[in-house]
Parts: sequence; structure tokens; C-alpha cells
Amino acid sequence: MLALVLPFAPVVTEQTDVIWPPSGRPAVSTIALFAPYRPAELTVTVPCSALRAAAGQMHAVTVLATGPPGEGLVLRTEGSAAHLTLGPREVSSAPVVSADCRTRLHAGPGGTVITIGTGQLDLAGEPVPQVFAFRTDLDATQAAGMTVTAHTASPFATSPRALKLVLIALQLLAAIAALWLLGSLPASRALVPGVSRLRARPRWSNTVWVDAGVVATLAGWAIIGPLTDDDGFATTIARNAALTGNVGNYYRWWNASETPFALAEQLLAPLTEVSLAPLWLRLPSTVLGIATWFVVSRGVLGAALPAVASTVRIRLLAAVCLLSAWLPFNLGVRPEPYVAFGVTTLLALLYRARGLAALGWAALVAGLTLPVSPGSLLVAAPITIFAPRIVAILRASARRRVDVLARVLLLCCIGAVGLTVIFADQTWEGLVTATRWHNFFGPSLPWYHEPDRYWFLLGDDQDGTATKRVPVLVTLALLPVVGALLLIRRTSESDETDRAAARLAAVVATAFALLWLTPSKWPHHFGALAGLIASFLVAAVVMLLQPRRARVGDRIAAGISVAGAVLVAGAAGLAFAGPNSWWQPAVYDVPWANGPVHPLGLPLDSPLLWLGAAAIIVLVTKRLIAAPALLAIAVASTAVTVLLGSFIAAPVRRPAGSLALANLHQLAGAHSCGLADDIQVLPDGAVLLPADPAGHLDGFTAGGGFDPGAPPPDAPGTGVSAQLWGSLADGPRSTGTLTSPWFILPALGPASGVAVSVSGRTDRGNRLSLEFGRTAPTGVIPLGARTPFDLVKANQDELDGPPEYRPWRAVGIDASEIPGGANRVRVHAVDATTDPNGWLAVTGPRLRSVIGLTQYLNSHGPVLVSWPQAFLFPCVHNIVEVVDGLASTPRVVIEAPRRHGRLSGIATDQGQGGVFAGLRPFGELRDIPTRLAGHPEIDWGAVQLSSARNTSLSQRR
Repeated sequence: MLALVLPFAPVVTEQTDVIWPPSGRPAVSTIALFAPYRPAELTVTVPCSALRAAAGQMHAVTVLATGPPGEGLVLRTEGSAAHLTLGPREVSSAPVVSADCRTRLHAGPGGTVITIGTGQLDLAGEPVPQVFAFRTDLDATQAAGMTVTAHTASPFATSPRALKLVLIALQLLAAIAALWLLGSLPASRALVPGVSRLRARPRWSNTVWVDAGVVATLAGWAIIGPLTDDDGFATTIARNAALTGNVGNYYRWWNASETPFALAEQLLAPLTEVSLAPLWLRLPSTVLGIATWFVVSRGVLGAALPAVASTVRIRLLAAVCLLSAWLPFNLGVRPEPYVAFGVTTLLALLYRARGLAALGWAALVAGLTLPVSPGSLLVAAPITIFAPRIVAILRASARRRVDVLARVLLLCCIGAVGLTVIFADQTWEGLVTATRWHNFFGPSLPWYHEPDRYWFLLGDDQDGTATKRVPVLVTLALLPVVGALLLIRRTSESDETDRAAARLAAVVATAFALLWLTPSKWPHHFGALAGLIASFLVAAVVMLLQPRRARVGDRIAAGISVAGAVLVAGAAGLAFAGPNSWWQPAVYDVPWANGPVHPLGLPLDSPLLWLGAAAIIVLVTKRLIAAPALLAIAVASTAVTVLLGSFIAAPVRRPAGSLALANLHQLAGAHSCGLADDIQVLPDGAVLLPADPAGHLDGFTAGGGFDPGAPPPDAPGTGVSAQLWGSLADGPRSTGTLTSPWFILPALGPASGVAVSVSGRTDRGNRLSLEFGRTAPTGVIPLGARTPFDLVKANQDELDGPPEYRPWRAVGIDASEIPGGANRVRVHAVDATTDPNGWLAVTGPRLRSVIGLTQYLNSHGPVLVSWPQAFLFPCVHNIVEVVDGLASTPRVVIEAPRRHGRLSGIATDQGQGGVFAGLRPFGELRDIPTRLAGHPEIDWGAVQLSSARNTSLSQRR
């Protein structure tokens, strides 16, 4: 009962007041990132003096706007009238010449009230306008007296009052008492009929080396292993939770609380306060992997296969099976390692349960697993299959039905610890609101979209990685084989091995079925089944390899084995046809990244290869029924070998940006900033001045000749575009050549260089080079030309399409590449192509610096790190906060590689509830050139600098 009261217990709510302009400061345009976009209340006051100053101008003037046209509140003047628009519709138009034109708007839960002078307009039911910024065309003097006050909507910013803390303490004490009572009842020591007593614990000293190998592999994997796709997302949620106390989504869904599945981030949050090093943040998943190994090898298999579980062969088999299922999915900060450990532990407890105490511990494990993620519903799999045993234990030695009911209530009291975790600092209203926002934006897919998960698993990107496919497809191939063999065996012939395989097959099949109920359909959820899959594979292999007496049904069994071998071979071929592709390839250069996997030229994607292996197995062992089992072992072992070999080779193939090397440096005690150590920022310096006006233009136009849909960095004739030439003036079919005037090149330091901005194509028939020279009495002596590297990225919306040449990009030459003694530089360009992209535009040269990303960010903050990148920058401590319905405005954005641009774009996408949706229309973002040191061809991501004002507007109350 106490747990059921918690969601409705009193809490302290927190809210932020936003006042623009801040007290004592002028009214200047400022970004205001509300989440959700509509504040709880909004009050706007515009004095008549501001309206008259706007109306006195000869063009339309925006007096105040809280969003782009058609969104939010827009008050503008045109001629002598002021027009007020809320969203897409105009609600008021009034002359400014009247004596009292002061305009006031108050919007709240009951509607909106507009007061102009002495007149009032009530708009019942009109929602509070959206707010992304406070923007005005007026200068500070003209806007004097204009004010905006907003109260944020923050339904999740709560903390427990004293009464709720008392209820939490009482609930936890009740759970402890219930666990003690269950352990002290007589039934807890009674052997339930039909449940065999476990054998005495065997000595495992002869298999300690297997344990050591698994532990070493998991520990090494924490160093060299890949990222999961949500490492950055979950880490930033946890970081912000450590700063603000609220486990919100941070990037999207209006920062909706992760309730009821926030436990993983809550456990991660204090770790982020110690260090942000990837190796440190991977510690929980590594420890959980080691713990799951001991639960599988001792707990589950010790109960399921007590006669053989402690032998070296079975322990080795279990190691291969667990590693093949764990390594591809469960490294990092996603919740699947917690769920996998919880579900596997629950299975072990129920398998070994002989009394009420075991059921009590099982209830506790289930209760603590449920708040981790939607995948936690997998706890229902072992509970469903072992329900008859649970009922038998509850009834054992119970004299009356009320005794059974009392025991059930005690189990519910223990399991309700999960509700305590969920509602410790949240309310029922917060849970309902968070669920509504999640469902509104999605993904929240119905059960019948489950085939999407397998579509992604068989895709050609990181979701369809070959070694991710192996444990899933091999398990699905063996399930019908085990089921068919069990059906043809008479009950009297079934033994302990058959019963173990049957139970574990049922648990795994039920778990796969339960995944249909999860609201998202990504393959990474298969990681939650790692312990279950490993246990089933071991039991299935032991069952198939167990010698049996010859009998009439052997022909049917042989047919099933042949079919099983074909299924496993097909699963192996389909699995290894996938790429060896992983999230964020900039940090590891693995072989076969584009698939299929062919180590030493072996076509692992060929089912014929695996069928040949099966035939060899049959010839060597003389046992047809063993073929599916031994083939499954070979496939799993190959997957583990490919996986480990790939990531051992990755830092050798490309050390720059290597996550493995960064982790090794961290382990050795060296200071490491991860990927930032290998990212160089190339900010612009002074624009070079022409030494003389001479130059040669043939087909190029000075100050023009570029695509008007992609304007240069600065207006032609200004800034870095002070000198600009392009060949597009007469259309893309025109051709031409450009030789610019010589520009004065000062002496350069080692961390500097020369750059130009280009648009259009610089290769495939076109050419661009920078020629360097030295002055002499007779003129300029050429010293040599250099061709700058031009990284052209694909269109973000057409990742597999052609490169997008229109956007302007900076290219240049480092000081170390410039000929010695050069003090002049000029631009050579050739447009020799006539296709639609056959044109070229270029600016005059300028200086650039070369500095490390960490150094650059130290003086440019706060920083918004896109979620695909956020795990890779442990030295970025000044991230923007999202708290109480308001996000601070970033000065710098670290953007994802173009291939992940649409994914990172959710943070600024209104359609996804992006918390930073105001950043694109009002943030005035511009790219700062960067590169991965030594590998400018790698698209590692981007650095964007905002020139918008970052003014503190908020005050918590």
C-alpha cells in the first residue's frame, strides 16, 4: 500500500521565471529555449513609445517576435498600424497614432487576454504562444520599456517533501521485513514436490582459467570495443541529471522525464561527476558482464545441467556463447546490460528455487529491473515459464488459502521496491505527462511493427553488423530444431538435459515474443537477451551432443538434424553477409566495414561454406545429430574471433582518433580528451591584401558567379569574401580559368596556414591550387603550387546520393607545406566541365590558425555536443544545462558527421520536440573549419559557432 501511495504523495515543485530584458539591461534580441515551447504563462508589455518608433519607419518593423513567422507571437508595424499575430493567425490590428496604444498580452491556462490602451480582447482557450527567442528590429533606445515575463512549464522538476521521504523509508523497511519473513517461514526450507534437490556444489578450481579468460576479455573489450548508438545520448542525460537533479531526455521530447525507465541514468549520473572518460563510464556494463557470466555459468547452468556444468568443455562453451551474445550489444551506457543481468539473475533464482526465500529474492530482482527500460518486461519470460514452480512453492506447507494470499502479498511488497525507485522524486502526474509526450513524438510503435527490428538487423549499417546478427539468427535457427527433437522423444525417455533445453527454449522464445510489446524496434534491444541466449545455446548444444540409444525414431531425428544444419548454415551465411560496421567509424578503422566479412579470403557469407563445414563435422564425428550443435559452436566462435580481431586491428590501421588508444592512455595515467586530442580547429585569421590589381579572368566573374541559393561566408566585397570569383554567371555549361592577383603573405608560424573558401567542384575535371612565390626586383618568382584537400560531404537528406558541392567550405595549405621563403600567394582555378555541377567559385586567400579542439572550446562555451558525438569528448565540461523547462543557449555546437546529421537533428527539430529548436532559426550558426589530424578525408563531425547573444534570463523559484 505504501508504494501505491507514493505517486500521489506531496512534492516540492520548482519553476523558472524568465524576464526579458534582464533588470538593468537593454532590450536586445536574445534566444530563449523553452522546453516545452509554450511557457505555463506569458506576459508581454509594449509601450506606446516602442510602437511609435517602429511605425515611424518607412518599412515593416518587427517590434517583438517570439518565433519565426507563423509561429509564436509576432507584433509588427506596417505603415501606421500595429498587427499582432499568434501562431498563423492575426488576432489584432490597431492604429499606432491613437493617444494610448500601449499593448499588453497575458496568456495562461485559461486563455489569452490582449489589452490595447483601454480596450480588451479575451481569447478563451487560446494557448500560450510558443517562445523560441525574444527578437526585435528596434534598437535599445527605441525598445526601452518593453518587457516579457514567462513562467516555464516544468512538470518534472519536483523533489519529495518530508511526508514522502517517510513513506519511502517505511516502504523499504517493509520490503526488508517481508524478505525476512519469507526466509523464516517453514516453506522456505521445504523441498517442493517435483523439484530435484541440487547436487553438492562441485569444485571449480579446474575451470578458473576460463573465468579469468572471460573476465580478461570483457575488461579488454571495455578498452578496445565500439560505441553503442546511444552512448552519447544516455551520457548527456546522466550529466544533466547530475547538474539539475532531473532525468530528462535533454535533446528531444521537450526534455520529458525518462520516468518510469530512468534507473540506468540515475545510476550513471554520479559516475559522470567523477569522470567522463569512456573507460570509466563503461565500468558498470563491464562489471555487469562479468556478473552475468557467473550467473550463467554457476547459477543457470549449474541448476539446469548440474552433471556437466562445471566441466571444462561446458564452461568453455558457455564462455563462447555468452561472449558472442554480449560483446556486440552490451558495452557502454545503454540499459541493456542491466536488463540482461536482471533477467538472467531472475532466471537463475527461479531455476534454483526450492522455497519462499528464493521467491523473495526473485521478486526483489524483478522489481529493481523493471525501472531500467521498456525492455525490462523480459522479466515476464522466466516468471511465465516457471509459474507452476512458483505456485507449488507458494502452496507448499500452506494450510489455508489465506496463507497463500499472505505470501503473495509479501512478494508484492518486495517487488514494489520498483515503484519506490520510480516515484521517489516523481509524481503520477509527471509519469502521465512524460508518457503522453513520449507517445506524441514517438517512436511508439504497435506490436505488429516488430518485423521492423529484424529489417534493421538485416540492414547494411551499424544496426545490421554481422556479429550482431550471429547470436540472434543462430538462436532462432536452433529453437525449432530443439523443439522438434523434444516432440519426437517420449516423455519416459526425456532426461535432465532435455528438460533443461525445453525450459530454456521456452524462456528464450517467450522473451523474443515479449519484444513485440516494446514501443521501439531497434536491434540493440537484443542485448537484453544475452544471458538467456547464452544459457539456451549451451543447453541446446549439450542436448544435441548427448549420446542416445538407437531407436526407431532416429531417422526422424536424423532428418531434423539435417534440416537444423541447413538452418544454422543459412543463419551463418546471412549473418556474415552483413557489414562489420559500427557506430561512429571515425574512432576506429575496422576491416570489412562495408561487408561482407571475408577473413583471409574466406567467404563467411556463403551458406555452402558452412554446409561444407557441417559435412566435415559429420564425417569426423560419425554423428549426424551433432551437426547443428557443432556448427553453431563454430559460428559463435568465428563471430567472437572476428569481433576481437577487428578491434585489435583498428588502432593499428588508423591511430588518429582511436578510441582504443585514448582508453589505453587513460589507463596508463596520461591525460586524454578522447577524440578532441586528434581534432584540429582551423579558425580564420586576417584576410590577405592584394599586392597589385593584376589578375587574369576568363569565364570567371569578380564578385559573383556562385549559386545564389548557397551564399558565400560573407557578402561579396566584405570579410573573407572581399575578393571572390565564380564561373556560374553564365550557367554550369560555361568554362573558364582564373589566375588571381598576387597577395601579400606574411611570415607564418608552425601552427598556421593559408585558406580560401570554395563552392562548386574542385576535382573531376575542375582544378584549384594555391601558387606561392617570392618577390624579386624583376617581379614575383613562383616557388610552386599546392592543391588543397577538399572534403565534399554528401547531402544530409541523400546519404547514398552524390556529393553536395554547393555549400561553401574552407580549404587550405598548412605552413609546413608552403615553400620556404614564400611571401606571396595567388589562386589558380580551372572550370573545364559542363555538367550541372561543372562550376567553381572561390574567395581570395586569408590566414588561418591550427589549434586543438580542447583549447578552442576552453574559450568558447557553453557547448552543445550532438548526441551521436557526446560520449567522445570527456574534457567538455561546460555543456549547456536543461533545467526547469528552460535550456541555456550554446555558444558552440559540436555537430555529428553528415551521415548522422538527420539523427542529431532531432535536438533542433520541432517535430521531435527538439529542446534546441530555436537554435537554427535564431542561433546564427556558422561552421568553423576542422579536421581529424592526418586524415582530413575523414568526416568526424563539425564545429559550429553561434553569434547569437547568450544572456542569462532565468531565475529559479
